[in-house]
Amino acid sequence: MAGAKIKCITLRPPDFAVPIDELKSTISKNTRAILINTPHNPTGKMFSPEELHTIASLCIENDVLVFTDEVYDKLAFEMDHISMASLPGMYERTVTMNSLGKTFSLTGWKIGWAIAPPHLTWGVQQAHSFLTFATSTPMQWAATVALRVPDSYYVELKRDYLEKKAILVEGLSDVGFKVFPSSGTYFVLVDHTPFGLENDIAFCEYLIKEVGVVAIPTSLFYLNPEDGKNLVRFTFCKDEETLRSAVERMKEKLKKK
Repeated sequence: MAGAKIKCITLRPPDFAVPIDELKSTISKNTRAILINTPHNPTGKMFSPEELHTIASLCIENDVLVFTDEVYDKLAFEMDHISMASLPGMYERTVTMNSLGKTFSLTGWKIGWAIAPPHLTWGVQQAHSFLTFATSTPMQWAATVALRVPDSYYVELKRDYLEKKAILVEGLSDVGFKVFPSSGTYFVLVDHTPFGLENDIAFCEYLIKEVGVVAIPTSLFYLNPEDGKNLVRFTFCKDEETLRSAVERMKEKLKKK
């Protein structure tokens, strides 16, 4: 819509750390805005305080806007979530986007929001009128009820997901995958190459047809699909019986090559 030229900073295993030197060489006075997703889909990475402060400093130095996708902010397991807008000098240049879908398992409602100072929300409103325009009023009223839940809801949510995460991570390791750390979201990335398939798409197709388990090929997330060809994404936002069943199917039918 805006005719922007996209430059991508690729996060790579095993820790998917932000390549700071590459970032510094990419951001300049010509950069208009950057987009950040933390906790991050598909990797489960949470941007560290050091990474966020470095990004903030570069944005202030070069007068860059930030659009930050924080829809998994309540699913932060190993460190506290830090919102970019909370850092010194960043509120006035940040649009923070969030959603009802992930935290309350209501992805089909498609209700989200953007928080920013008035000079930035004006632009959001102009774009919005040509995209979604409006959503269901009853669902918006229901959303206000969800957003008033007590803090105990979020504590229980994280506890529930941590238990499910443990089942999936342990199971995937037992199957023979190399499992990468996931600090947030409900996703886990693994290296599928021990099983000898050509790439992530071939592996996921085999997994569906021969094993009866679904995973997501990560090459779909990369501007250069080659960067994701060895990785697939699993999720633990399922009931425990489903997770254990999937693990058992893979133990039975997946063989290392």
